[in-house]
Amino acid sequence: MTRAVRLVVVGLAVAVNGAALATAHTAMGQIQARQKLAQQQPARVVVVGQRPQHVAIQNCPAPTAKIL
Repeated sequence: MTRAVRLVVVGLAVAVNGAALATAHTAMGQIQARQKLAQQQPARVVVVGQRPQHVAIQNCPAPTAKIL
């Protein structure tokens, strides 16, 4: 092997390793962002008022089975 071929191979190996490290760095950043979002507490919602007496589900009769 000539010196030029060896330098090309080493340069290619460095480029591939650099790309792999950049991909791993990006993935680690995404995992950290997901962990921060998972630890956040949702805002509490307090509903004040009375429940409506007329709910559409209670007013709709269930379909009856037809016997042939």
